[in-house]
Amino acid sequence: MLSYLPVLALLWAPTLATIPSLPGYHVVWSDDFNGDHYAGVDHNKWVQIAKSNNANGEVETYTSGTDNVHLSGDGQLYIVPTKSNGKWYSGRLESNTAQVCDTGGAMIFQSELWVPDFTGSPAKFAGLWPAFWAKGNNYRSSGVPWPKCGEWDIFEVTDKMSNQNQGTLHFQDANGNHNGAFNGRVTYQGGQYHTWAFKVDLRNSDWTKQSLIWYLDGNQFYSVTGAQVGTFQQWVQLAQSTYYIILNVAVGGGYPGNPTANTVSGYDASMRVKYVAIYKTN
Repeated sequence: MLSYLPVLALLWAPTLATIPSLPGYHVVWSDDFNGDHYAGVDHNKWVQIAKSNNANGEVETYTSGTDNVHLSGDGQLYIVPTKSNGKWYSGRLESNTAQVCDTGGAMIFQSELWVPDFTGSPAKFAGLWPAFWAKGNNYRSSGVPWPKCGEWDIFEVTDKMSNQNQGTLHFQDANGNHNGAFNGRVTYQGGQYHTWAFKVDLRNSDWTKQSLIWYLDGNQFYSVTGAQVGTFQQWVQLAQSTYYIILNVAVGGGYPGNPTANTVSGYDASMRVKYVAIYKTN
């Protein structure tokens, strides 16, 4: 019987995440979240933010431990919002790496993730706000304020958006005002894994024809060109500057609205991430 144990172990071994290849691109940074169940993230790759008093009037406190951010043991990251004694706690990760698209090349930020089905029982998820996004690195490297630093919203959903993701740019326009008018929505099925990606494409030497493109499961659903943004200075900040990745589940605030007594906490409310990768053209 002992001779069969290795075979049985292989049969029951979990299928761990792998980083997919993209034709014409190579991986410059990634995390497959493989590790022991309930282990913390790799802090060589991620900063786990611990803070309260967050932007947008959010009510969560981000914690530094594994209750709200941990590995699943089968190749996933779990970010788990929890409610305890009337207070909400959650997790936020920011990548240590920050990447810029090479001149004349293209770069992709990509992740495969799962969130609950906000369509089926919206009252259960009121106030929850999972997101995969990126912010201009000069925000943390030299204190350039938001929105001047620039922001790419790749995936975010609330109960008010139901089964739609909204890809959005945030930046400061030539008059010093916040511009969040560039956004496009796409319908997806909640409660399933989907691949979300954002491409910076600088392969045209004319900056007005360069583009920022959003994808769902490999299919483009929105794009913005330099010509649409209209000014070279703003395009440089949006497309030709260094950005870092953020994964988080916010709770409450002016945008999604606050949670209610019916809002679920724990694994049913979690965001689950199989991998995150940054690609550049060969």
